[in-house]
Amino acid sequence: MKKKLLIAALAVIMVVTAIAGASLAYLTDKDSADNVFTIGKIDITLNDEFVHGSLLMPGVDVSKEVGVTVADDSQPSYVRVHIAIPAILDSGAEDQPQYASYNNTLHWNFSKASVADGLWNWNASIDDAGASEAMPGWPGNGGNWNSYTTEIDGIAYNVYVATYETILNAGETTAENAIYKVFLDTKVTSEQLVGMNEALGGNWSIKVVAEGVQAASFENAYEALDTAFGVPGTYEIDWPV
Repeated sequence: MKKKLLIAALAVIMVVTAIAGASLAYLTDKDSADNVFTIGKIDITLNDEFVHGSLLMPGVDVSKEVGVTVADDSQPSYVRVHIAIPAILDSGAEDQPQYASYNNTLHWNFSKASVADGLWNWNASIDDAGASEAMPGWPGNGGNWNSYTTEIDGIAYNVYVATYETILNAGETTAENAIYKVFLDTKVTSEQLVGMNEALGGNWSIKVVAEGVQAASFENAYEALDTAFGVPGTYEIDWPV
């Protein structure tokens, strides 16, 4: 009798254990993440408003407006422009001594408003002082222009670099043009013009190149652009032909 009771008791224990084992569960959860990145891009457009073939005559203004726009899908950018002028028209050329004493045959002009704080700066460094508080971006006569010389298609050019100090966000355009007009000096003579024209092979042109770089991770426009491209005059530019 005791043996039967023991077997019955063991059977009950086994049933209870089986039930307990079947209902046992741990508190668990799952989660996952798929980190998707997109690559930012810099997309700028050079706005060079100029009528090709415009006639140059002493003292007559020819509109040439140079600015930069950042595309709607671009990252915030710092920008600058390189403006190349034939050296013989700007300050004479070493191989043309007869014109070396006559500077600025072809003038290019920027407005006072364009060199206000935060806009275009023609200085070689952000630390260079402007000519006055009213025109902080202008190096002044004989100042430290951000400039260099180069040769394009066998012609010597003087290149001037204007750096836009404020970040341009997507869809924004420079608030002022870097330059807005060109004109021949009224003191230039017909003889000089003929000689210069022969020296240039009839190719009177101002060439412009714009550069843009991401603003993120840089302190200022000079640091950003010099890091991304190099110091102006130390690297090759793909000039328009």
